[in-house]
Amino acid sequence: MENLRCAVIGLGMGMGHLRGYLENPRAEVVGLVDLDEERLARGLKDAPGAKGYTDFEKMLRECKPQVVSVALPNFLHEPVTIACLEAGADVLCEKPMSSSLASALRMEQAVEKTGKRIFMNLSQRFKKENQAARELMESGAFGEVYHAYTEWTRRDWIPGFGGWFGQKELSGGGPMLDIGIHKIDMALWLMGRPKPVTVSGITHHQRGMPLAKKEGVKFDVEDYATGFVRFENGASLIFEASWAGYQQTYSQESFKLIGTRGGLEIAEGKQGLDYIYNHEVNGVPLASRLVCDKMEGKSSTESLVDCILDDKPFRANMEDGIRMQVILEALYESANRGSEVNIAKDFPDAFALL
Repeated sequence: MENLRCAVIGLGMGMGHLRGYLENPRAEVVGLVDLDEERLARGLKDAPGAKGYTDFEKMLRECKPQVVSVALPNFLHEPVTIACLEAGADVLCEKPMSSSLASALRMEQAVEKTGKRIFMNLSQRFKKENQAARELMESGAFGEVYHAYTEWTRRDWIPGFGGWFGQKELSGGGPMLDIGIHKIDMALWLMGRPKPVTVSGITHHQRGMPLAKKEGVKFDVEDYATGFVRFENGASLIFEASWAGYQQTYSQESFKLIGTRGGLEIAEGKQGLDYIYNHEVNGVPLASRLVCDKMEGKSSTESLVDCILDDKPFRANMEDGIRMQVILEALYESANRGSEVNIAKDFPDAFALL
């Protein structure tokens, strides 16, 4: 069987995609695209067999890749992804799927039209620890999962301040789309992909916007957000994300999942994140460290190559991207309204796809 012809558009975040393709001997990197010629040169040094371009459409015509990683600013995900689909390539799209729900739904329509596929780079699903937790959930070890809480907050760092990252029209949102999305997706995955029905959220702008005004740059996204989701199966999720949390540590991550037979806690430890599985044996509460030695250690891009060539399911598909986009859109809409959002009522087209 021939190797899979792969390409990467955007060599910022896309360098991680490139490394994953290079690590899989069944992948052939045929094209790299970036407007920054120095960055493009660095990528070509790692992948000398590939051709370099500053024009992605020219790359699609000449290289004819079978799968393309789209690792660009959020507002470019839609037009570039659709162009790749129409050129006959599947797409691995960086998170979030796009900068708005309407944009993500247009991407879904392009999939229907072309018959090609969109996969999502929801990277938390490829961590060994999260794979082990998912395996526990699927085995029934947690019982019926009915609640989760997750957070990812930083002490005081707004990335790309003054650039596209802090402009809602281009990015779609602030820390919730930057780091919160990873933790929400992990919660959804470990809860068994439940269908969200209502979202209530609030956003705060007390730090970023005054600083932007002082420095004369554009910044109109939140620097803190929190929300609550109800799911069709009766389960619930609480989440929060911040770029400016005034906390002791630079970055703070935590997660808690509760089921009828057991639960999972993830918290900061001495050597990174500690994963603790809480359960009972003969009525005695026990806490066990999660064992993940037997889990696959491949990155998302390295795994995708095998999934496509072997016609196997990928861990993060387009529906996962749309589900996440729905929750985020509902969060911001709820924050604007000051009331809960009913997804079936407010976003019926997207709700039908979940």
